[in-house]
Amino acid sequence: MLEKHQVLLGCAVDSASPDVAEMAGMLGYDLVWADLEHGSVGPREAQTFCQGAKAGGALPVLRIPNADRVHVLHALEAGARLIVVPMVESPETAREIVEHGKYAPLGKRGFNGATRGLQYGIGDRLENIEWANRETHLFVQIETVEAVRRCSEIVAVEGITGGLVGPADLSFSMGKPLAFDDPEVLSLFTQAIGKIRAAGKIAATATATPHLVKAGVEAGLQIIICATEMSSLRSSFDQTLRDVSGMIRSISC
Repeated sequence: MLEKHQVLLGCAVDSASPDVAEMAGMLGYDLVWADLEHGSVGPREAQTFCQGAKAGGALPVLRIPNADRVHVLHALEAGARLIVVPMVESPETAREIVEHGKYAPLGKRGFNGATRGLQYGIGDRLENIEWANRETHLFVQIETVEAVRRCSEIVAVEGITGGLVGPADLSFSMGKPLAFDDPEVLSLFTQAIGKIRAAGKIAATATATPHLVKAGVEAGLQIIICATEMSSLRSSFDQTLRDVSGMIRSISC
């Protein structure tokens, strides 16, 4: 996909609705993202979300709460092709993610051959395990000053596919909340991307802020989660309310 498109674009589906996930894929988004860190999405909802994404032709991405075994395992068994682990600040945590997320010899992922993450047990089990190790991807989220400082060590861990640089929490970590136009914030953001690419890994982010997108792509970004369900609804609902209210006022006058 990267060879074909250069930069992959994703849509965050805040509701984890399989219908919206499918629609986003049908519209042309390469990835769809559901957030298990901040939201109230449960295991069953995560699985139907992944099914909807696949039906629409997009790769399902799940951001999980942390690196605990149960979160990594459940996301992969639900059928996520990419998982993102937030607030990773050390290679030790990255190794823990790999331990839970990859089968031997890379890790110690628990085996249940009948789950969606292993093709429901259809076909050769060893081939399914090889497929899972090859085609499911573990991303660390780089979103603090400390994480950027140790970024090269973190993403170098074998089994980690790439890093997602979170500009919002990074700006908070710098004491400059949401100051995306601040030169120091922009510099650290692009530094992290450069370190990820220098390690031969995939660099991602979640933003639609124009100058962050521009600087990030110039620094080597390959995945951008650039749209969100809630912000799109908020904008559409607000504009429709204004438009219809305006029409009613003009008729009344």
